[in-house]
Formats: sequence, C-alpha cells, structure tokens
Amino acid sequence: MQQKLIGFMGRNLLSRAYQELLGMSDLIMNNGLDWTIVRFSAPKDGPARGVNRYGFFGTNKIGIAVTHADIAAFTAVQLTDDRFHHAAPAISN
Repeated sequence: MQQKLIGFMGRNLLSRAYQELLGMSDLIMNNGLDWTIVRFSAPKDGPARGVNRYGFFGTNKIGIAVTHADIAAFTAVQLTDDRFHHAAPAISN
C-alpha cells in the first residue's frame, strides 16, 4: 500500500520530479558499475536508532520514518556488504 501511495503521489502531484527520479535511477542501474540505491520515505533529525526494517516495497514490511544518521550508516555499510548489490532496498527505523 505504501509503495502504491508514494507512486501515485509522485506520478500525479510531482510528475516532473518523479520523472527525474526515474531517469536518475535508470542512469545508475544501467551504467555498468556496481550500485545500490537506498530508498527511504520520511527522513528526520535525531540520533541513530538503528535500521530496524529493510527490504523491498511490496515484499517486506517497511515503515516510513528513518533518521538521517541511520540513512548515512546504512549507506556506508553498503560499501562492503554485497547483500543489496544491484538492488534498491527501502529502510526505516
């Protein structure tokens, strides 16, 4: 449901930004390099709490909010962890 709502809002309320996001994602995914795109819905200030939920919209139960500190920490781990190699996981606290 969350993915459908975000997609609907992006396509209908922010269509130009949504198209730009799709274009950027396409450039990253089709450049021949190793990549991971970390997705999140509602970044917020605050101390790190740990990423408690991660996976893929429509497959795993992903929350909405995540702290900036946890986005940075999860992203940094992707440099050495290949679990999400060539994937775009979503994260939340």
